[in-house]
Amino acid sequence: MKYENICKHFSDNIINSESYESSKPVRNTELLLPEFYNILIYCFNEYRKKYPNQNVYITETYRSNVLQQKYFKTGKSKIRNNGMHHFGIAADVAFLINDKLSYKGDYNFLRRVFKENNLTVLDWELGHVQFIPVPEQNTLRREINSYINE
Repeated sequence: MKYENICKHFSDNIINSESYESSKPVRNTELLLPEFYNILIYCFNEYRKKYPNQNVYITETYRSNVLQQKYFKTGKSKIRNNGMHHFGIAADVAFLINDKLSYKGDYNFLRRVFKENNLTVLDWELGHVQFIPVPEQNTLRREINSYINE
C-alpha cells in the first residue's frame, strides 16, 4: 500500500477528531500528516528568510465533507467530497503582514519553495498546497477506503 502512513493518520487521528464533521473551517495543525506539516514549516522558514517581516499563516488544515460540499456548491472548490484537506494532507495559506492577515505576500516565491520541496500547488488555487500530486488523489482515496473498511 503506497499511502499506508496517510491511511493510518486518517484512521487514527482524523476520524476520531472532534472536527471530523465540522461545518466550519479548521486550523488545527495536529490534524495534518506530521511529515507534511514538517515540510510546511521548513518552507515557511525559507519564506521568512527572504521576507523577515512576514509570516506564512495557515488559514485551513482539515476540512470535513460537510464543509467541502458547501464549498463545492458555492464554487469555492472543484472537489465535491474527500478532498485532500479531508485526509490531513492539504493546507490553505495566507500571510501575516504587520500582524494582519493578507493575501499580498509573495505567493510566487512561496509556491516555488513548496515545489522545490516536493509539495503540490494548484494552478487554480493560489494559496493551496498539498502533499501528493493531483493525479494520485484517486489512488489515495481508494487506499483509504480499503484501509478503513478492512
